[in-house]
Amino acid sequence: MRVRLYVVVDIEDESIVNEVKKEIQSICDSFSFSPCREQPSLRNCMEFYGSADIHQENIENILSQLNNDWEGEIDDCCAYGFNTKMFHPHVYYLQFQIL
Repeated sequence: MRVRLYVVVDIEDESIVNEVKKEIQSICDSFSFSPCREQPSLRNCMEFYGSADIHQENIENILSQLNNDWEGEIDDCCAYGFNTKMFHPHVYYLQFQIL
């Protein structure tokens, strides 16, 4: 299945964004990423997208490693870092979608 992961990092620092990308790839090495950019509606934040082809039986495991409390259905869910446990301390927001 083709999936997309939208990531918002809470600091404008490309080295931190690269750390986040590496950590995502350590969870699932098939992810490829867009370049990062400033997040237009949040101050001092950066955003990027990741996409991957993942077997359906692996999706729940990947999601559980990225965050401990997703909102929504497995095919379109999100998580905020201020009230959940993210895989990286500088990740503010995640959205996961099965395309």
